[in-house]
Amino acid sequence: MIFNLALLSFFKYTDFLLENFNLFFQIVNLDFQIPLPHILLPLAISFFTFQQIAFLVDCYKKSKLENLEKQRIDFIDYCLFISFFPQLIAGPIVHHREMMPQFHSLLNENRELVHWEFMAKGLFIFSIGLFKKVFIADSFAVWANAGFKIVENGGLLNIAEAWVASLCYTFELYFDFSGYCDMAIGLGLFFGILLPVNFNSPYKSLNIAEFWRRWHMTLGRFLKEYLYIPLGGNRLGKLINLRNLFIVAFLSGIWHGAGWGFVIWGLLHAFAMIIHRIYSFYTEGKEFLEYKSYKIFAWFLTFNFINIAWVFFRSENLEGAINLLKSMFGIAYEEFPFNWYKINTLLLAIGGKDRTIALVVLALIFCLGFKNSIDLTKNFKVDYKNLLLTMILFYVAVLTLVSTPYTEFIYFNF
Repeated sequence: MIFNLALLSFFKYTDFLLENFNLFFQIVNLDFQIPLPHILLPLAISFFTFQQIAFLVDCYKKSKLENLEKQRIDFIDYCLFISFFPQLIAGPIVHHREMMPQFHSLLNENRELVHWEFMAKGLFIFSIGLFKKVFIADSFAVWANAGFKIVENGGLLNIAEAWVASLCYTFELYFDFSGYCDMAIGLGLFFGILLPVNFNSPYKSLNIAEFWRRWHMTLGRFLKEYLYIPLGGNRLGKLINLRNLFIVAFLSGIWHGAGWGFVIWGLLHAFAMIIHRIYSFYTEGKEFLEYKSYKIFAWFLTFNFINIAWVFFRSENLEGAINLLKSMFGIAYEEFPFNWYKINTLLLAIGGKDRTIALVVLALIFCLGFKNSIDLTKNFKVDYKNLLLTMILFYVAVLTLVSTPYTEFIYFNF
């Protein structure tokens, strides 16, 4: 089965590899082209591949620990585990050991058929997630797509337009993935199942390591348990530790997709992890780490690095990413700096500059200044205040959903 899963994952990158082989043949003037198979892959292949790998490894470890030659796995349990739909498409990536006891507990005769507190909490966080996705993320998607379309077709933006385009995608991805995680947890609660937290205000991070502890937390857990620790973690010296960090960060990049943009994005984060770990070797325990001014600077540096790296993650071709970065820093704009403040082409095309800039600012304030949905759910109480909030968010989300075109979740592509 492991071989089949690895082979299935390899198919995800077949077209990308063959395209690069064909490009190499063109460069060396060889009249030879390999036809692309254009293999159709299942939706979200990476997620259920990882989940089944975790299942196999956990079963092997349990059998070895209990000195069992064979361990019987109930096929119905296995099917339930791999097909539980709330988290099947885009996570969180769960373990067999944390899900099956919950499923079995549902069969307890002393347990109520409907857990009304879970139902209320599930509806609350599901409404928050749906609102994040269809009202906030999809709005930013329109603006981000408009900006990236220009640069991907060889055009340029001025500085303000370029930064707005990049920030729009940064917030689109944030609210899109955060919304999905909230909706998955909410749907799980409808069935009385507690799914692990997968998203915890990553844009509040003060360094790149903290970002990865907050962004797609179960993917980080998977890579730590099944790759980082088996490679030696931080137990075999500093150089080996840096090597392991690089491998894990780089593989997390190319896991997201087959393309040079994902490769570059993974390399950027890999080098950032190494630089941060080297920096932490020499600054651990220093007093200035607690200074407020230092924390503000650390957040500013981290957030802008993440925002710039997302450009490679989003752009459909390297030319588009490079053009946007050139525009962001005024390198390719001849009239810089005299008309940097003229926000024309992009913002007028997407509904007005005042609205766009205001929503970017509000999104930043929302991400940094407010409790996230997980914090709200922890302290959730069934009262009129939360009932009203749930009704408003759900109503606005559904109204937006039926009046605008559907946009799939970004992580469905992975």
